Amino acid sequence: MRLVKDLASGASAFTTFVQVAPRLLSLVGRMRPTWHAGSLAEVTPDALRANGIRGVIWDVDGTLTGDRRRDLITECAGPFAALRADAGLRHAVLSNASEPRFRELGELFPDLPILRAYALRGGLMYRKACGAIDTWTAEELAARLAEGAHVVRKPSAELVEYALRELGCQAAEAVMIGDQYLTDVAGANLAGVRSIKLPTLAPATFRKTVRLGQVAESLLYAAAYGAVRKPLG
Repeated sequence: MRLVKDLASGASAFTTFVQVAPRLLSLVGRMRPTWHAGSLAEVTPDALRANGIRGVIWDVDGTLTGDRRRDLITECAGPFAALRADAGLRHAVLSNASEPRFRELGELFPDLPILRAYALRGGLMYRKACGAIDTWTAEELAARLAEGAHVVRKPSAELVEYALRELGCQAAEAVMIGDQYLTDVAGANLAGVRSIKLPTLAPATFRKTVRLGQVAESLLYAAAYGAVRKPLG
């Protein structure tokens, strides 16, 4: 019973695996990013503007922080601030987070929308946190989980489309920035959004189950696409 509850709320590290496994073969064909970048420093406002991008959808753990960490990795803090400071770019966060981490992200990025979705009886319900403001109360969340709602995690076209609505962008005007092929990149591709794949930051901070998944997806990518990398330009 506890495992079922944790899977529904996203608290279990296996939640993403459970949602990805039935679609794995089809998702392998969606793993190729538009661009690879060696670090976030390569992702500049000028580079995004040159490619017609005005909306950025962010992953967090492994992209900006270590696993469930509260501080930005030093090497990405400056480039992230430069992107945030550009008046021509809007930003939103789409993280495969547990419920506590979702609330924590609202504190870590108090002026950014942190987005989440839940499936219930064949439909989707959307939730947004921005700073201390959450569109769902704790009582509403508990009631919906009790009804059978479960968190939807990347890769999901619906999640990315929700982010596009929040950003006020068309798919061609947005980019997903993340460190995972099967969640960030595949999710972007499912929604027709371009993506930038970054190396995973602070890999040693991740749980063993997550690290094993990262190794497995790297092997899948290498088998499907080889070592071809397209830099952002």
